[in-house]
Amino acid sequence: MLNILITVLPVFMIIGAGYLAVWRQLISKEAVDALAKYAQQFAIPCLLFLAVANLDLNEYFHLPLFAAYYVPALVIFITGACVGRFLFNRTPAQSVAVGFTTLFSNMVLLGFPILERAYGADALSTNYTLASVHVLFCYILGITCMETLRAGGNGPVAIFQTVFKAIFKNALAIGLLLGFAVNLSNLTIPSTMNAALEMMSRSALPVALFALGGVLNRYKLTSNLPEVAAVTVIKLFLFPALVFIMATYVFELPTQVRNSMVVIAAMPPGINTYIFASMYNRATQTAATSVVICTGISVFTITAWLAFLS
Repeated sequence: MLNILITVLPVFMIIGAGYLAVWRQLISKEAVDALAKYAQQFAIPCLLFLAVANLDLNEYFHLPLFAAYYVPALVIFITGACVGRFLFNRTPAQSVAVGFTTLFSNMVLLGFPILERAYGADALSTNYTLASVHVLFCYILGITCMETLRAGGNGPVAIFQTVFKAIFKNALAIGLLLGFAVNLSNLTIPSTMNAALEMMSRSALPVALFALGGVLNRYKLTSNLPEVAAVTVIKLFLFPALVFIMATYVFELPTQVRNSMVVIAAMPPGINTYIFASMYNRATQTAATSVVICTGISVFTITAWLAFLS
């Protein structure tokens, strides 16, 4: 268990460094925002673009892999929304935001470095495959539900236009879609451009982790801790447990693939959950507090899942 904790700890040490740097005013909040913007709108899209552009779609794109992760993800989204609606008396729109918080895993910022340290670079192929549709799946599901609730007199065409525009305003989604376009068209990326993209990609994760720590510093714990506790249980325990059951007993996926999927599902909510809640001004405090608490607790829960899988 100690060896596994040592494997996971460096990732959270970078997050902690960003948190302490802002707390001790060694770096301004504006500088952290700039780092986060660079990571989320430039470096990480480059990372995802290269990953998808070079991914062997024939080997990794198959239905059981996606079903074993995204069927539980859909169940978790519905569960989170129902908990918000019926257990904490949230409005339907607020309940969607709570469900989105339980759905969206911090797959790139935490999932990539932790999986690489735990299982090696080969394990990232599963993560790249799932990440290639993660942003699209989560945002399409969340925005469609929210816009349907808000639709009023608007029909399905208006809802589709809203979802379409939101997806193409997301830099991560654009990077993924461009990666698919290059992959499916068998285009070769010029060597100089590829080298530049790789340089950007190498900066993505450490910068994003440091910025994540700085951003987390501004979110304070609030009084809605029972709801956050429910989100924590659903996200860090129930979600990976469902993925483990589906991958092991329903689809009988290879052990390495299953382990990667479970660890990905065990990641805490990402900043995108707060961004989504802020888009609609629904359950923003729950989303922000869940990101902080789940990220802190996940040091131990991810270690426990790695120990269980080993």
